[in-house]
Amino acid sequence: MGLTDHPLRRRAVDEMHLRRFAPVPKQCEIRQSVRLLSVDDRHAEDNWLIGDRPDFDAWGLRDRHAMGSTKDNISFIWERHSEASTITLILPPDCAPERRADYIRWMELSPGRVVRATRVFVVPDFGDIEALLDHHKMDRAELVGASISGGLNIWSDFGIRDDGYGRLLVNAGEVSAAERGRIIQRLQELGNYRNMALLGLPLVQEYGPQADALEQQLSDHAERVALAKDGDQDDALLQELIEISSRLEVIRSATGFRLSATAAYASVAADRLEALDVRQVDDWQNLAEFTQKRLVPAARTCSVFTERLARIAERISRVMHTLDVRVDTRIKAQNLLLTKRMERSIQMQFRLQSLVEGLSVIAAAYYLIGLISFVIKGAVVWPDWNSPDGLIALLTLPVIIVIYMFVRRTKGLVLKDADLEAEQD
Repeated sequence: MGLTDHPLRRRAVDEMHLRRFAPVPKQCEIRQSVRLLSVDDRHAEDNWLIGDRPDFDAWGLRDRHAMGSTKDNISFIWERHSEASTITLILPPDCAPERRADYIRWMELSPGRVVRATRVFVVPDFGDIEALLDHHKMDRAELVGASISGGLNIWSDFGIRDDGYGRLLVNAGEVSAAERGRIIQRLQELGNYRNMALLGLPLVQEYGPQADALEQQLSDHAERVALAKDGDQDDALLQELIEISSRLEVIRSATGFRLSATAAYASVAADRLEALDVRQVDDWQNLAEFTQKRLVPAARTCSVFTERLARIAERISRVMHTLDVRVDTRIKAQNLLLTKRMERSIQMQFRLQSLVEGLSVIAAAYYLIGLISFVIKGAVVWPDWNSPDGLIALLTLPVIIVIYMFVRRTKGLVLKDADLEAEQD
């Protein structure tokens, strides 16, 4: 019998094999860009990958990963993430300028908006580092120098040049090409995830004043709730609180995903920084210092803003609970007053009913005496039933019986209609 795979088994295994990096020779240029993609960009990216591309002697394309290579050692790597794609092109130093231009032009035509783009220059050794820094026009005031795992040294000012790329110098070290590729991959991922994490900071700066206004409005509203004495204001206060809550949800909807992503990207960047085993080089600014000085405050600012929005939501919930209790108490008081009024009304109806019953007894006694008088008058003139008194006495009993039967029949019909209505309900 064959194995019955879980529906997600293949995807889980494929996930473990993603993020492969090509071996990096001792001397080359690596161009890499990270691009944010919309849904439409995803379709355009698929067409870009399978459309008119430069020649590759080896080409492999999967749902979220692609690798290509040529006989003259040009390598291409594409990787799709949840909201971005990473494109890497490795160019050997002896590659003809026209041939390089074809691959670079195709790479730069890929869809999406660039979040980070770098040109990494790998050299066998730095030799005269000052000459290399001058050649690549590194800003000495912003220069970062560090030694990382594998004995590699790096230099960069992490600025953006006129061509849209940053610059990074890396010496080859004494490691294999495959290990060098994995180390540079971790180094690049540190920068990529750092930039992706920093995308949340502009949102906090944009929506921060709106959160300030909401907090002030909520504080004023809570004070009005505390000072309100007239229950008629509760409905207006509740409606205003609903409007504050709606504006808060607009802010949380606009920032929720990006701030959550910032926390995740910052955590991954911290993992990559730790894996690189960064060490100080002379008196230059250290890579760990550079990353933590910029990334950690931004990530914490985003985290604090997320917590701040959650606290505002909790405050809205508490104020709304206070208003709900007040409205509920007012309704209960109104119901109690209504119950008391109904009780007084019932008591009044009972007294009136008692009075009517007393008067009814008098009326019934009057009419009963009249009936008896008719019978007595008939008995006096008996056996002369032809007199008026005799005829009245003779008709009295049949009339009573007829009226009794009529009332009884009418009562039965009324009760039958009531039973039918109850069954229909």
